[in-house]
Amino acid sequence: MIAASMKLEDFYVCEEFGFMLPDPLCTLPDYFGQWNYLAENLTSLILQKRIREEVDKMPVLDHNKLKDYRQLRLAHLQLSMISSGYIWQDGDKGVPKVLPECLAVPWYKVSEKIGIKPVVCHPDIVLCNWTLLDPQKNLRCLYAFPGGMDTNWFCMVTARMEFDFAPAAKYIIDAIKAADTEDTKALIQNLISIRQVILQMKETLKNMHELVSAEIFYDTLRPFLSGWGGEGSPYPEGLIYEGISEEPIQMSGGSAAQSSTLQCLDAAFGVQHETSIQKFLLKMRDHMPNAHKKFIETISEKSNIRTYVVKSDDESLKQCFNQVLEAMIDFRSYHLQVVTKYVVVMSNRQTRNQEYESLSKKGTGGTSLLPFLKSIRQSTTEKLVGQGN
Repeated sequence: MIAASMKLEDFYVCEEFGFMLPDPLCTLPDYFGQWNYLAENLTSLILQKRIREEVDKMPVLDHNKLKDYRQLRLAHLQLSMISSGYIWQDGDKGVPKVLPECLAVPWYKVSEKIGIKPVVCHPDIVLCNWTLLDPQKNLRCLYAFPGGMDTNWFCMVTARMEFDFAPAAKYIIDAIKAADTEDTKALIQNLISIRQVILQMKETLKNMHELVSAEIFYDTLRPFLSGWGGEGSPYPEGLIYEGISEEPIQMSGGSAAQSSTLQCLDAAFGVQHETSIQKFLLKMRDHMPNAHKKFIETISEKSNIRTYVVKSDDESLKQCFNQVLEAMIDFRSYHLQVVTKYVVVMSNRQTRNQEYESLSKKGTGGTSLLPFLKSIRQSTTEKLVGQGN
């Protein structure tokens, strides 16, 4: 009974919150008051171009005084956002080569403890950067980059999709168990439930258009989600983390590929991508909390859902399986439309923000967006069963 021993809590996943951090902290203890202050006032300090001035006055605080996992996650969120503001404050022509020790050392050490890279990433700005506004689970950001309501809405729509996915984690485990025990009826029921989750995620993604303007996303928010190093970067060698390394370190910025949701679905249903893209997706797992990365790896190792479906003579099972993949394909097609609107079209404008020209059409994680997303969609299509496969 391969899946029977898998428990969500062993991977810091739950049916209510999924991969989201339950009840995240809002502030750190008084000892870390300077981090709290900079994070709370980040937008105004960036717009006034004063974030570097404030950081340069800050001492190196002892990260060992952080007492538990929730404090470590909040510290990583705060240090990620402060560091991103420090780096990108003056556009891509004014980036510093060195991140000062007062940010670099605690950020790097906290990152080692929780297994998340020292760079702004999805687990920061989405998974632990939220609080409830009301019992209906309307959300708002704890901390935000410039962009006002647009920035908050972007992060919270993304967070809402994580909440949408939450019940699917157990459905996937139950589906694997059903395939293991050759319980076709149970497998069909779980496939139906997983499909509904994916459809809901798409409906939530549609809400992005309500309050996020393409201009503000591209010109104001997106630069602060960027990493450093690699082709097209204003400093291709990377960033020196003072007190950590005398050599530059390259880091990929925030990316939807750092969400565990679709990678988990790919793992469950045997979707493998073209070699270079699969390599990138594996690299993005290093930006996930260790337990979430392990969850995806375990699902990938244990799932025989597609194998069971292919061997089955039950046409209704094959149909249900294909309907799940078709929902994934449809979601990825819609994501392509969103990316085209918010990134590709914006990058082709004559009037785009020239201060961050190096981003061009690449994703903040470093990929060429449209070819990347189209390839992922095609790989999913190829895993539909029937027609001799």
